[in-house]
Amino acid sequence: MNQYFLLIACLQLWSSITPVSPATTWGPLAIIFIVSASKEAWDDYNRYLSDNKANERKVWVVNDGGIHIQIKAQDIHVGNIVWLHENDEIPCDLVLFGTSDPQGICYVETAALDGETDLKTRIIPSICASMPSEQLGKVKGLVECPNPDNDIRRFDANMRLFPPIIDNEKCPLTINNTLLQSCYLRYTEWACGVAVYTGIPRM
Repeated sequence: MNQYFLLIACLQLWSSITPVSPATTWGPLAIIFIVSASKEAWDDYNRYLSDNKANERKVWVVNDGGIHIQIKAQDIHVGNIVWLHENDEIPCDLVLFGTSDPQGICYVETAALDGETDLKTRIIPSICASMPSEQLGKVKGLVECPNPDNDIRRFDANMRLFPPIIDNEKCPLTINNTLLQSCYLRYTEWACGVAVYTGIPRM
């Protein structure tokens, strides 16, 4: 519609073919452009504030010595072990490998991603089922996963845990083994996972 009015306004600059003053069209068109540009600028500013708030949020990670420390969400790197507590927002995409539940499950709210209000169940990979909780912060391993994409319902990957935890056994991973960014941990005292997609490669 704006393109139509722009074409009419340009034709009205040609005085030999139109008796109407160009101001009658250029005025409203300029107002439309100003309002649209102002709205987009306001949306961009609010998005910047939201992103900055999310990046500055404090999260718990486990360092190489097995000690829980707090860092900013923007400082999470691929391979970091992130420790979540009930009602925490998940700061990046994680592969779940430990929870407070004896069955190795946790519940997440995914409304921010898919609009669904029902809680989703997530479960630790089978390779982690027998791992004692005190060993979770000392896990060494490798997650082989595809490049990130927009499909939030599929995750085809593999996990290997190195000795002395597990003897390099490969375990397949699915979306049910993941905690996705912007979801919330619900009805679970704690859960932990390894960061796989953060936008920042591990150095």
